[in-house]
Amino acid sequence: MTRISLLFTILLVVGYASAFQPISRLTPLASSSSSTRLLAAELVDHAVVEESASFLSNIPILDAVLHEPVVWSSLCMLSIVSLLLTWEESVKNIRKGLPEPLMPVLDSMLAEVGGLGFIGLFLSTFVTGGLLGGMVENLSESFLGNEEILLETFEFLHTAFFQIGVGFFVVAGLTVADVLWEINKLSDITNLSTLDTDGDGEVSLSELADALGCGAVVLDENGDGQLDEDECTNALRQFPTPNVWERLWGSTQQDVSAEALVIREQMIRKFDLPADFEVETYIGKVFGHNLDEIVELSPVTWLPLIPLFALANSIDLSHDVVSAASSNGFVTAGEFITNPWVVYSRIVLQIMTLVWSLFNYWKLTSIKNMLVATLVRAGGPTGPAILLRPRFYDDELRAQFNSSPGWAAPIERALTKGRPARNIQEELFGAAGADGPALYRNSIKFHTWLCVAQIVFMTSEIVLRDVNALLAESTVMAHPEAVFPEEIFFGFFVAVSIGQLALAPRTFLSYSACTSIELMTKEWALKAALEESKIEEWKEEQGDDDEAFGLVGYRKSLQEGVTNLATYDGPILMPPANNDGSSAANGNPAATEKETTNAQL
Repeated sequence: MTRISLLFTILLVVGYASAFQPISRLTPLASSSSSTRLLAAELVDHAVVEESASFLSNIPILDAVLHEPVVWSSLCMLSIVSLLLTWEESVKNIRKGLPEPLMPVLDSMLAEVGGLGFIGLFLSTFVTGGLLGGMVENLSESFLGNEEILLETFEFLHTAFFQIGVGFFVVAGLTVADVLWEINKLSDITNLSTLDTDGDGEVSLSELADALGCGAVVLDENGDGQLDEDECTNALRQFPTPNVWERLWGSTQQDVSAEALVIREQMIRKFDLPADFEVETYIGKVFGHNLDEIVELSPVTWLPLIPLFALANSIDLSHDVVSAASSNGFVTAGEFITNPWVVYSRIVLQIMTLVWSLFNYWKLTSIKNMLVATLVRAGGPTGPAILLRPRFYDDELRAQFNSSPGWAAPIERALTKGRPARNIQEELFGAAGADGPALYRNSIKFHTWLCVAQIVFMTSEIVLRDVNALLAESTVMAHPEAVFPEEIFFGFFVAVSIGQLALAPRTFLSYSACTSIELMTKEWALKAALEESKIEEWKEEQGDDDEAFGLVGYRKSLQEGVTNLATYDGPILMPPANNDGSSAANGNPAATEKETTNAQL
């Protein structure tokens, strides 16, 4: 399930890291062999330019035109207009082709580009030759011994922030895209081509039980041929809860598909939905909403990263190096692993993020197992398949369930407002209580953010610098014997962080299930899924004739389709109202953290 996110994460790291690499290292400090090769390449480029200029100069008209400054000024402005036009058209085309659930990623990336432009405008207006320019130069000269290095470091770090931010949005989008790719396989399920072993056009509970390898349990204890609630409850208590870690390592596409069909059957029975209800559409709506919340980052998110980045960057600054892309960047290759503060902080951080990642997955998957209905076979391996109600409805099983171990409970209480659970589904979040859904949505967000930041920074600033220094056979390194061990040490941490990101799709899928079924069912998403289904049915019936399609007739048909929702008197989470007081139920609402639990309960 995670192969797509893993592949694109690796490509992302390589792409970003390459952006940091130096174009030229023609300094007296560079090794003679590498300097010779780079100098030769530069001379070739210069010769090509001179040859082209000479050719154009031999044409009198072109030579006269190209020596006019107004021509070059006009060409520069035309280039700017062309770039702006390319940017605008690219955004339009991407918006047209991007799936709706992934639209928040594009919006966040555009906002990040706007932030980058604002910082660039500030630098050019107030710092570079502006009011603050002299002060920055004096500070840099007085405390760092170089009047330009402070401004260059600022520009490097703000560019690095931008790249990490965009990297986070891309990885978050890929996480959802990976899950959606798996869920879109449900088109096969909805078409019943994957699990319909008898070819009757429907996936029965028995076929689902075969796909999931469901165990058998004795249901009819008194042998009267009828099942009552007590017998079903006793059977549910006897049936073991799915093992979280076995599902992680051993689950297949068929398992994911079958579980989604169980949820579909569960929702159809609970809300009396049409038999052809497309659960993949509902899940897609929920994913898009959750992604919108996850990619919404505050600038203060950077604050925890400042000590980590400052510690690593201070090693460069102490050697008059701005970054790995500096012409003298090889000077600090091997310096990072010789600094105990850098080494031990990275070890602690990696252990923390690894435990954090596994705990997120364990907790949310355990809660999901309590919420998903249990499919069993009655009496024996060939007995009839029965769908038992979710475990969390049973008081005894709920009392035995604990998703907040002793060490985690104080942390959860410290990070939340301490509001008690308002319903039995919120109780599953343990010590987090009513704030549990919001807490673990943010937990997924910040963990992903931290992993992306580490991958981009360690790869570009340490690992690839070491690789290039070794390949160039540089002789300017203060600790040449430490370069290769440093490359392996930090490369291993990069691999661990990538592995944690590879687990993110599973964790996100579990979170979405925990906060979108049973008592936290999203009515706006359910209605939108039914609406889209009706639209597709009408399109198939009427073809491309828009007049025959008829919105009036469609609305009437849609109303019939959601009548059962209107008459359902159970708790359903409603979307928040917009600022003008209107409902946000249509489409993907701009929901807030308050829409994490059912306030009506």
